[in-house]
Amino acid sequence: MKISIKPLDWKLKNKVILHVFVIGLISGSILVALFIKTEKDLINTLAYQKTELVGNMIDCNVRHQMLKGDQAAIGINLGRLTESSSIARLRILDLNGKILNSSQPQEVGSRIPVEFRTRLREMYSDTDQSDLFVIKPISRVQSYIALRNRPECGSCHAPENPYNGILEVSLDESLEAQLMRRNRTQGIIIALATLFVLTFVIFRLYERVINRPLLQLKESMSRVRQGDLEPRLEPRKKDEFGDLARSFNAMVNRLREANREIEELHQRQMERAGHLASLGELAAGLAHEIKNPIAGIKGSLEIIKDRTPETDPQKEIFEEILKQTERIFHIIQDLLNYAKPKELTKQQVDPNVCAQEAVLLAQSQTHDKDIRINYSGLNQDVTASWDADKIKGLFLNLLVNSIAAIDRRGEISISLNLAENDILDVNIADTGQGIKPEFLDKIFQPFFTTRKSGTGLGLSICRQIVEAHDGTMAVASTPGEGTVFTIHLPLQGEPA
Repeated sequence: MKISIKPLDWKLKNKVILHVFVIGLISGSILVALFIKTEKDLINTLAYQKTELVGNMIDCNVRHQMLKGDQAAIGINLGRLTESSSIARLRILDLNGKILNSSQPQEVGSRIPVEFRTRLREMYSDTDQSDLFVIKPISRVQSYIALRNRPECGSCHAPENPYNGILEVSLDESLEAQLMRRNRTQGIIIALATLFVLTFVIFRLYERVINRPLLQLKESMSRVRQGDLEPRLEPRKKDEFGDLARSFNAMVNRLREANREIEELHQRQMERAGHLASLGELAAGLAHEIKNPIAGIKGSLEIIKDRTPETDPQKEIFEEILKQTERIFHIIQDLLNYAKPKELTKQQVDPNVCAQEAVLLAQSQTHDKDIRINYSGLNQDVTASWDADKIKGLFLNLLVNSIAAIDRRGEISISLNLAENDILDVNIADTGQGIKPEFLDKIFQPFFTTRKSGTGLGLSICRQIVEAHDGTMAVASTPGEGTVFTIHLPLQGEPA
């Protein structure tokens, strides 16, 4: 199995293991450091106590031998003490660094190195009577101890001297190093064991508390993604995973209800679509049969009207009959266009030309109203693969609706803007009466209209034209302020 070197690409299990290992490693290192420091402090304390004990013993022995006048026995006793496995060397020095007695007799009479003499003089230069017998460690295994001048030493030593000599105690460093190595090894073993136990416990805890519920949730979500809305999780605990399981069950229940509602809605829509299809076929047949007789009636009435003198009162009647006949003819034509729309005949056209021709035709419908139509076209040369007649009919239908929505005076604006991905945005806005909010979802439905003289097919035909060109259409309206239709049309027939 290939594992990415980027931790961000790792699975949660690997991330948890990494974090646990790092935390355990840091904790183990801290424990080892504290353990070693504690052992080192303990060894130093023991060495200090051993040095103090040896100093007391030697001080007593020296004083005893000096009272007996047997100075040679002092060196012998020092040699016997060094036979211990923990003491490497014992020497008695004066302040100038001269060796007065030693566990190694060949050293007597010589001097210690210059650096030690200087340090020895600095350590005891300002020592008062109360601090005479103080251990002065100069390394972990070497210390200096002052041998105080007592009254019984006055026969050999001047009473004004605060001490008679300085005892140098050197411990065996090999034993301490061996003990430190053994303790360090034990500390590392304990830290590694602690790290292993901690990692194992946390990993098991992760498997039971986190990973297992996540795997169950992942499997259930996979089943839901495949369309199975039956899986449920058992919220056995009251923690966050229990809340997550309850939320998942609630989500699945809501999806099941939504799916049932969608199926019911789809069934109703299919029934309605079938009903509308049958109605469209019937209406198309009836409209086709009615269209020809209406055209004949219209032609006959026009001949009768033309032959009727202007002074004849029946002429107005004939004109009204012609007007109503013309309305019936347009209704039938709209019904035919909706029931059996013609196939698109796409060609390269100029969007500005289509919109301008629609504006010119719409202006002829404003003779009885004070309406100004503002047009804002494209500044660059753009061509579109459209059915020019249908697009002009689309713009004209929307402009005529806007004119009808204005009572006496108002403005209509039509603007063309080129958006990204070769999409043309067309906005047609008016300052008319507006559309009530409860009607906005119904205006594109066939035969729905709020106008007394409307057929309810104009906007349905407009949406058919837009969708046939792979576009989208939307409306926004505020009652009393006006309406805005927004159309997105691909220039080359690509879906918007």
